[in-house]
Amino acid sequence: MADVIMLKITDVPGTSQIDGYADQIEVMSYSHGVSMQVTGDVSNTERTSGRPMHQDFHITKYLDKASPVLNQKCCEGKNLGEVLLTIGRNDAGTVIPLIIYTLGNVVVSSVSVGGGGGDKPVESVSLNYSSIKWDYGAQKEEGGAAGKVAGSWDVSANKTI
Repeated sequence: MADVIMLKITDVPGTSQIDGYADQIEVMSYSHGVSMQVTGDVSNTERTSGRPMHQDFHITKYLDKASPVLNQKCCEGKNLGEVLLTIGRNDAGTVIPLIIYTLGNVVVSSVSVGGGGGDKPVESVSLNYSSIKWDYGAQKEEGGAAGKVAGSWDVSANKTI
């Protein structure tokens, strides 16, 4: 379970006041997926056919001061550069990153908002990217960091970064 999910986009300030994450966008939830087409063709010893398919990175968040800017960025269709999504755990008042997703060459591909009677409106934002890095920070049972594991992929070049 994540205690903190933060989105950092240059020139798109959020409302976070958490130490080390000030002015980042507070995220309620996120989803992302990667898939590879696999074949049952026995003549194909690798069993895969084609390139990996990367879904857009989807986040949900409350409507906040980043909302107008994200909508504008979607309309402009311009490259946001590098975007970081940090999923962290609270360890005695300090946020320890569990995983950091680093997305490169990012474009806001969609923004939608919904609301109702009893709560603030909630936005869904989709981010399309051409490279991704996964940096997982293992944690000890008793608290504290216990090492890192990393992976990466360049979607455009179809290879590890």
